[in-house]
Amino acid sequence: MQKKSRNIFLIIGLISLILLAILIIYFFNNDFVALQKNPFKSSKLNILLVGYDSSINGPPRADTIILASIDLKTKEIGLLSIPRDTRISIPEHGMNRINASHAFGGVELTASTLEDYLDVPIEYYVETNFRGFAGIIDAIGGVDINIKEPLQYVDNAGGLYIDLPSGNQHLDGEESLQYVRYRGAIKGDIGRVERQQKFMKAMMKRIMNPDIVIKLPSIYSETQKAINTNIPVQDITPFVRLIKDINLNMIETVMLPGEPKYIHGASYWIADDKELKIVVNNLIRSKEYIRNGQYKLAILNGNGIAGQASGISDDMEKYGFQVISIANADNFSYEDTLVIYYHKDMRKIADNINDVIGGKSEFVKLDKSELEKLKEDIQIIIGSDNLIE
Repeated sequence: MQKKSRNIFLIIGLISLILLAILIIYFFNNDFVALQKNPFKSSKLNILLVGYDSSINGPPRADTIILASIDLKTKEIGLLSIPRDTRISIPEHGMNRINASHAFGGVELTASTLEDYLDVPIEYYVETNFRGFAGIIDAIGGVDINIKEPLQYVDNAGGLYIDLPSGNQHLDGEESLQYVRYRGAIKGDIGRVERQQKFMKAMMKRIMNPDIVIKLPSIYSETQKAINTNIPVQDITPFVRLIKDINLNMIETVMLPGEPKYIHGASYWIADDKELKIVVNNLIRSKEYIRNGQYKLAILNGNGIAGQASGISDDMEKYGFQVISIANADNFSYEDTLVIYYHKDMRKIADNINDVIGGKSEFVKLDKSELEKLKEDIQIIIGSDNLIE
């Protein structure tokens, strides 16, 4: 009997140790899961924030689209607002407004569309509908904001009624929803984007208020019901620590640069590509991304399946590399993907590329004259082990 009791205590002890290990992994995790998988050790965490409208009239379109980029070293936050009418190429759907991507394929398609368009990785997404947004604001006790001029609008068909006075206001969930949805006659959607950026700052200020701590249970409960996200539970601790260190003066809000235009009778927001590149470099891309930009890649299809080189090229460009050529290899019989480098000090970068695409590093020694003829720093030959759908 005594032996059986000892066995039971041993089993309980082992179970307790396992549970303790799980708690340590989940709640004392210092690093974000998505960045642990990034071989280039990025200092930036990019999160797509999407608010969508009602699905009464079909699949919901994105109404609010913001890409938040957090520098984990400096604690700076860049908020890039993308007008919902931005004209963009949606994979397998052609040119359309960016908000249509949500109707076609949900937040996942919106994220992948923006990854391709902005040429940056998006680690996480968070989306909510109008009702969920209002519930979250009520859970944190409302938001204080200064309204410059009265906001009044009625849309009986859409069920939208806005009536907000000017001045310093404390907005509850429903009133906050009115504020971020209002589209004035003068600036229209662009004015709304500006108000959304202003509201984001006010909401973050509210979240950082000490009295929020006692509201955490209701906030967590409401958030669980209101949002759809791919952020894992392991990241709770890193996010809590991050929020504690945020300085509201270190938040920069920018709207995707461009201008409104009519194309074939439809209104769009057309980006200024030159200005957009500057904004993305300064606001979103990390130092690691810029450092990768010094390397030139040649990508060769060594498995004979069309589109393989282009797929790998897209992945590499998102990490900042210069892809200077895409072509077929000398044959289509390569079984293993090879990452060939010609300078021994590039071994680390070649291994990092392998971590992304799954290949083998191979050093090829060339004489000085051969090196001078080379245009690329690294050559990638795609084998049959690396099939891109």
